[in-house]
Amino acid sequence: MTTLLLCNGERPSGPLARRCVRMADQIIAADGGANAARALGLVPDLIIGDLDSVTAATRRAFAGVRTLHIRRQDNTDIEKALDYVRTHGKGRVIVLGATGGRIDMTLATLSVCWRYLSALDMLIAGEGWYAVPLRGTRAFDAPPGTRVSLVPFGRCSGITLRGLRFPLNNGTLRVGEVAVSNVVRSRRFSVTVRRGNLLVVVFAPIHSGVS
Repeated sequence: MTTLLLCNGERPSGPLARRCVRMADQIIAADGGANAARALGLVPDLIIGDLDSVTAATRRAFAGVRTLHIRRQDNTDIEKALDYVRTHGKGRVIVLGATGGRIDMTLATLSVCWRYLSALDMLIAGEGWYAVPLRGTRAFDAPPGTRVSLVPFGRCSGITLRGLRFPLNNGTLRVGEVAVSNVVRSRRFSVTVRRGNLLVVVFAPIHSGVS
């Protein structure tokens, strides 16, 4: 099961949204993400959140869409949505609209992803890039010359890079130490982190072959 989760950040373009829809089995809108869905001509399977950002026009347009109004204010709407997905079965979650706008919300969204990795395969997508919160090993497929950046969320050790211009074997990145603008040498490359939370950002459009 692949879930497309629309959030209330920077609105994705139509082409990006349609590409992600083709990869998804269901669409969930986190609160104001429902406004983005309506603007993009998408009908979500579920709207969830405290619903303080959903416009009256969106409410009317999606009057027949299942809606879960969760009033609690001690977590964000993306957390409410991810809690729902985790409870109703494991799978992949593609997050759109997670970045842009308020910097605090962007950082919060990126930070909370780590809490769900044991149950969900997370992928955050934007215009011309996608990001993978990583623990363990992951293989990627991107054209040679594609930029790849690594951002540690805390101390990360046992980092090994294969198929990139600047390889690494069992390296360490600490808070404030970033490895930006590496370059893909062969179309297939891999990133391993044995300990810690490492965000891998690939500057290529998301595609169905992302493994």
